[in-house]
Amino acid sequence: MKVMMQSSSNKTLVGFTRRISLWLGVSVLLGGVAAVLLVLQLTVFAQIVADLAFRHHALEAEVPALGWLVILLVGRALLQWGADIVAAQGSLRLISKLRNELLQHLFHVGPVGMANYTTGETVTVLDAGLEGLEPYFAQYIPRAAMMVVLPFMILATVLHLDGWSFLILACTGPLIPVFMALVGYRAQAIMDRQWTQLLLLGSSFLDALQGMTSLRLFGRAKDAVAAVAGMADEYRCTTMSVMKVAFLTSAVLEFFASLSIALVAVVFGARLLEGKADFQSAFLVLLLAPEYFMPLRAFSASYHARQNATAAMAGISKLFALPAGVVDHTQQPMIEPLLSVNCENISAKYEENRPVLSRVNCTFNRGTVSLITGESGAGKTTLVRLLLGLLSPVAGRIVAKDVHGQIHTHWQSCIGWVPQRPCLIHGTVAENLRLANPQADVECLRNVARQADALSFIEALPQGFDTPIGERGVCLSGGQVQRLALARVLLRDPQVLILDEPTAHLDPETEQRVAAAIARVALDRIVIVIAHRGAIINHARQVLRVHKGQVFSGPHMLEHAA
Repeated sequence: MKVMMQSSSNKTLVGFTRRISLWLGVSVLLGGVAAVLLVLQLTVFAQIVADLAFRHHALEAEVPALGWLVILLVGRALLQWGADIVAAQGSLRLISKLRNELLQHLFHVGPVGMANYTTGETVTVLDAGLEGLEPYFAQYIPRAAMMVVLPFMILATVLHLDGWSFLILACTGPLIPVFMALVGYRAQAIMDRQWTQLLLLGSSFLDALQGMTSLRLFGRAKDAVAAVAGMADEYRCTTMSVMKVAFLTSAVLEFFASLSIALVAVVFGARLLEGKADFQSAFLVLLLAPEYFMPLRAFSASYHARQNATAAMAGISKLFALPAGVVDHTQQPMIEPLLSVNCENISAKYEENRPVLSRVNCTFNRGTVSLITGESGAGKTTLVRLLLGLLSPVAGRIVAKDVHGQIHTHWQSCIGWVPQRPCLIHGTVAENLRLANPQADVECLRNVARQADALSFIEALPQGFDTPIGERGVCLSGGQVQRLALARVLLRDPQVLILDEPTAHLDPETEQRVAAAIARVALDRIVIVIAHRGAIINHARQVLRVHKGQVFSGPHMLEHAA
């Protein structure tokens, strides 16, 4: 992890550009050679026209020159195509690596560090944000380089041919970058507003989808749709403002370029009439003048890619700047079974000077169902986050010992976690179970289903383990979802099992079955359950009550919880 973080420590556009400097260097080199071939191509073409029109050469005499013209034309096209392909490949590879690095970083940040970020905002950054960087590396950087290479090469050629034309091009050329810089300040503000609206639109749309059931029940679905539609319309208007600025900028740049070319043509035309210039030089300068402004035009066309990338980097940098708080659970096999997990004087907090837990001491033993109870906001979730490794204690430590008294440092990789609302995918029963172990065979699935008291209802389904259960298990009851989630976590054979309100919102009969299944699997495991009431209390041999950041235990706690 440290190596990964060090290798990607510079999370800026400049730092990302350095990471594909070889790809971009090759692209610029190929583009530079293509620029040389362009100048040679136009020189040969001007010579052919001059020979045919003024030197009375036969067409047959120009066949070698025509051959060179075709070779230069094809070579330039291939080199330019290669330059574009290399830049595109480098940018795509970089975006893929950045997406993997950002995902790994978010995994290390964990749900606690991501609490202030909506899912829609995170998804928008991972999708549209990273995709917005691709044109910057594939188009903007190579075109910025070519804006320097080709114009200077043409200026050098024109200086050799005609001083007045050189002076005109040298004076009018810099007007385009200067004007782009002036317009860029206004365009950047619009792009920033567009990116903010895109984040809000993505977050609102996802929130509306997730809460559609509640919105329909309360008759507010149309209001939510209208709100999302209004935000989409605002985003559309902002996008059109960006396009308006881009079109106006292109029109002004075309005006300056056309004016400069016309000025060169008028000056050369007058000198030709006076006999002070030869046709071949004049014709070649007129051919080179549009190509002199072509890289500037291409650069201005891709300038919005820089502005879009700058706006997207704001969201990407914010995610990369989140501090990693999740312990690195390196998968290492546990040779000996764990006997206990001890919390020794642990303290935790989310904000400075606001501790949530203070000097907590408790022990969770093998073969025992330990119940954690307490009022909302007392610190139950924080204690579980410490055990799961989603939050690091600011003081104290958590120690796991095996049957020989040896301390294990990677014990958290052997934890099984069942949240209050288990996540089930749109797939079959077997596919949902195999999320914990993709290599598990049918016999393993039947075994864990039997332990979780889920085998009977699974076999009663129309297709057994191959029955689709719908998104979030909509085809199952609440008790079936809980037992299926318990069976799935047992497929990992965890030594520590943590469950959050596993019997909440269940009818008494189903609650008894789920509680009995938890008690059975606790015979050879450390089982920790968060609950306030219900049948699970009858199976608990240890009750820990969390109150105002303190943890109290004892026999009287069992009666209090009941």
